[in-house]
Amino acid sequence: MKCKTMKHGSIGLQCMMLGFIFAVCLGSCKDSKDETSAPYDPNQPVEVTDFTPKSGGGKKKMIIYGSNFGTDRSIISVKVGGKDAIVVSAKGTSIYCSTPESCFEGTVEVKVGEQTVILPEKYQYEPQMVVTDLCGDVDELGNGDVVETGPFDNCGKIEYPFWFSFDPQHPNILYLSQNNQSRPLRVLDLEKKMIYSKKLDNIDRTTTITWTNDGDMVLATPQNNGATNRNNIILERGSSADGQDFKESSWVPLTHGNACNGSMILPQTGELYFNHRATGNVYRYNFIENGYNNNPNVPNGAGLPDLLAFSVPNQTVDFSMVPHPTGKYIYIIMHESHYILRSSYDEETKKLVTPYIVCGQSGGADYKDLVGINARINKPGQGVFVLNEEYKAANKSDWYDFYFTDTENHCIRVLTPDGIVSTFAGRGSASSTSYKWGKQNGEIRERARFNKPIALAYDEATKTFYVGDSGNYKIRKIAKEQAPDDLVGAEPSDSENQENQ
Repeated sequence: MKCKTMKHGSIGLQCMMLGFIFAVCLGSCKDSKDETSAPYDPNQPVEVTDFTPKSGGGKKKMIIYGSNFGTDRSIISVKVGGKDAIVVSAKGTSIYCSTPESCFEGTVEVKVGEQTVILPEKYQYEPQMVVTDLCGDVDELGNGDVVETGPFDNCGKIEYPFWFSFDPQHPNILYLSQNNQSRPLRVLDLEKKMIYSKKLDNIDRTTTITWTNDGDMVLATPQNNGATNRNNIILERGSSADGQDFKESSWVPLTHGNACNGSMILPQTGELYFNHRATGNVYRYNFIENGYNNNPNVPNGAGLPDLLAFSVPNQTVDFSMVPHPTGKYIYIIMHESHYILRSSYDEETKKLVTPYIVCGQSGGADYKDLVGINARINKPGQGVFVLNEEYKAANKSDWYDFYFTDTENHCIRVLTPDGIVSTFAGRGSASSTSYKWGKQNGEIRERARFNKPIALAYDEATKTFYVGDSGNYKIRKIAKEQAPDDLVGAEPSDSENQENQ
């Protein structure tokens, strides 16, 4: 009986201990629950103990830890770098917010009710790739005057942008062709922030811009007046103090024929390749043999079999050509057929070979980030090759990605050497409207939108893209954010000094 009694007593003692532990845990959980759901108490101090992440860009999810935050986000404000963060929710001991864009200075400030706490540690802001406006101005209906010469901030609307090209001898001068009967050629001085117009007498339209190995400008000039009409013209370089070496240049006809809307210079040979829209044929022009004004006619694209380089699968469609920086191959952008071809350069024959599709599908207009012929694009515009430092470091065979405007998808896409197509910029601000076009600036994917972008250029020195955004009548800019001048070279904070010691 004694043993039995002792056994029962042991069980009772264990039950008492378990009950005590359960009560403590329950109380602890209750206290914790109360702490996270308790309202803000103005008689108690607000404490901030930490935040995460410590670094990043704008629109990042940030959690701030502490106490006495309450749950009413209407009385809570958070500033990062002096800019308002979006407060999403509060749970007494934590605040969930979204960091503001361009919050370079980094100071984190929390205000609950009338109490303000400034943290000693700063958020280390990492500049993002963002879209901004470079120039162009219209009202909400797209109306605006065209200013022939003016500063970027007062230059009127930018009409019908088609093709950008940097002057190879003056990197601050960017030329823009306009595929319209009004002003066929614009000149942007990126240093002076001015835009000009270059008059081309008796030329209604211009499309592609390319450069001879001597630095002269060749413009494709679509005409429909027969085989004897000029389809490419050339402007010989002069000299000027402001870098506009073609200001006084008059054009001369370089090649003749009708329906040419795309041409390019192949780097290795210096030959001009130009297309004939009606037949899909591409012809070669040799400057050494023919000079600048001695090309026989190409009647309706027929004849001259020795000058025929290759043909594309589709006829009666616009297409343009872009050579790889090494000249090893070219991409052929089938604007109206929704795909991109590749033609490689044959070192033995010194010619380009029959092209094949690298992305998209003929007639398959759609939007799909996939690989090769499974990808879908919708009226691709101008494209540019951009050096990828990762490819170079890995010593890959091809160091360049191909960025291009996807006009009817209102975005900028990128094509890798392996044929992978992805979206680089545009189609952001998903909650604003169901449409994918717009004029929003900001972070390239989450915020920015375009409206029928066509022209595209890339400045390797500044890592900047320029976009001819036709539907917005603007030229847009894609680059990393720049810290304000008053923050450049600023002294580090005390916390930064401690970390560096």
